[in-house]
Amino acid sequence: MKNPSNLTIYFIGTWLFSVFLCTHFLQSIPTETLTDQVHSLSILITYGMIYQSPALACFFLLRRWQLTAIVLTVLTSILGHLFVFADSHLFDLYAFHINGFVWNLFTTPGGIESLGADQTSPTLILGYLSVLFSVHFVSLFFSFKAPNLHIPFYKVFIFFFLITLVDRGIYGFSRAKLYGPVMDRGDAIPLYQQMKMNTFLTWAGVETSKASTIKFEETKGQLNYPKQAIQLAKVDKPFNIVMLISESMRWDLLTPKIMPKMTAFAKKSWNFTSHFSGGNGTRQGLFSLFYGIPGNYWDMFLRKQQGPVLFDVLKQYDYQYFIYTSAKFTYPEFNQTIFSQIPADKLIENNTGEPWKRDKANTTDLINDIKNRAPSKPFYGFLFYEATHARYSFPDNAIVSNNYLKNLDYAGLSRKELAPQIKSMKARYDNSAHGIDIQLQRVIEYLEKSGEIDNTLIMITGDHGEEFMERGRWGHNSAFTDWQVRVPMIVWMPNGSAKTINKRTSHMDMSTTILSRLGVSNPVKDHSLGIDLSTPQENRSVTVASWTDIGLINNYGKLVIPFKSTTQHQNLATDIDDNPINGSDLALKMKPYIFKALKDARYYSK
Repeated sequence: MKNPSNLTIYFIGTWLFSVFLCTHFLQSIPTETLTDQVHSLSILITYGMIYQSPALACFFLLRRWQLTAIVLTVLTSILGHLFVFADSHLFDLYAFHINGFVWNLFTTPGGIESLGADQTSPTLILGYLSVLFSVHFVSLFFSFKAPNLHIPFYKVFIFFFLITLVDRGIYGFSRAKLYGPVMDRGDAIPLYQQMKMNTFLTWAGVETSKASTIKFEETKGQLNYPKQAIQLAKVDKPFNIVMLISESMRWDLLTPKIMPKMTAFAKKSWNFTSHFSGGNGTRQGLFSLFYGIPGNYWDMFLRKQQGPVLFDVLKQYDYQYFIYTSAKFTYPEFNQTIFSQIPADKLIENNTGEPWKRDKANTTDLINDIKNRAPSKPFYGFLFYEATHARYSFPDNAIVSNNYLKNLDYAGLSRKELAPQIKSMKARYDNSAHGIDIQLQRVIEYLEKSGEIDNTLIMITGDHGEEFMERGRWGHNSAFTDWQVRVPMIVWMPNGSAKTINKRTSHMDMSTTILSRLGVSNPVKDHSLGIDLSTPQENRSVTVASWTDIGLINNYGKLVIPFKSTTQHQNLATDIDDNPINGSDLALKMKPYIFKALKDARYYSK
């Protein structure tokens, strides 16, 4: 290159590669009209450049130091491509972009393991890196070897400015008309800046949709939980509590084939057939279970490291604690939230080796703890099972579905690659659930044979569900479909009669149910927004949460409402069976429930 300060060819090459990577975000969104095609092309051109703009800025700011400028520019450009590549695969499988949740995965101990990335073959990553470095090497080579190519900066600026105007105009007009494919492309592109033109178009005489985007304000301020000091009228003989929770266990696993032991136990207990977790991820699901409030409060409780009222009350009764997990207490940060009041030596992690082996060992240890405890004190037992988390782990004696996928390298999959093997993957999941059924039965059998079951509340549930592309996604954390948020709930109540409850219930109800039976006399809303499970309500609306959204579920359908500033998408609406419907109509029907949810989202802050 005659003039080493000119990297025009290099920037053209890396920009084109960025455009190519961006096509992955849009591959499933239809482009049936000319407007769709123009909008798709304009997004690719502009955002292909936006993701490379840090590299451009780096070069122009440092061009006085030629070698330093070139090295840092190349490194910055590579990082930009890695970001787009990683985000595209994340969005394809889970429908969300790199955000605070993903950052939390990487920075919190146990986060990567929880995603299953430790099981990923390096082949995909090595293959991509080979292509990436080849693109950069070739582009840089031609920048040095080819004749200088000078393109005036103002022409480049005018070109991208005009293309951006096209993108902005189409999106703003489509948003005013609630035209789905264009809005979907906005959701699909990371860092996409949405454009509102409703006021201008109305002024110009263009009819626009009357629907408005509903959004929660992110919960901030000082925590006010509980609302009033807890009043406790102690019961003479507090019952023992055993909470057995399985990772990603959705409601329809409770069948005679997959979980025969728990299916039989459910018939002797309170069996809730329309029960919803408080979220589509472990963090929100367990938070709602222990605190009885929506998952959008998570950040506030984490900052203050405040535990739930439940353990304040158990401390008053001098409960013994036997708390086990086959995952980690540090991810999510339950050691700083739910179990922050529990001595660290009582939080037992067993997170090495095959998950089903961990589950078996923890079950043995829990039973031994109960057997060897001080009999004069009540006890609290907790066990979090991990085998039903992808990769879905099970022993040979737990195989109930033979056509299962033998090896699972899911972090490298796309939905297209996943679809042909989704049934065999579901078979792995079924087998893992059968394995957990065996371990759960060991606990039940011991409590029955020892006579402890007569004074023990037993709860069996999942932290959230797991979708197998029933609505186009796999796993959890991506939507509020039944497959991701509906879970089994079995409650053995001492001196309670068996019953099946088909009314809609929530994880937020569990703490209320326990505390009312331990003598807490406060109004429920002092410490929970749930209800007592013994008095389920007709046509109830329940709240679920993700990292960035709140979902309202009732007989009208499901409405997704963002509550974090980083959330890009619009309100998503489905009927109760998870089929897409008109969001404006649903929001109108749900108006009183929305107002209540808005109030609840701020109820414990001041």
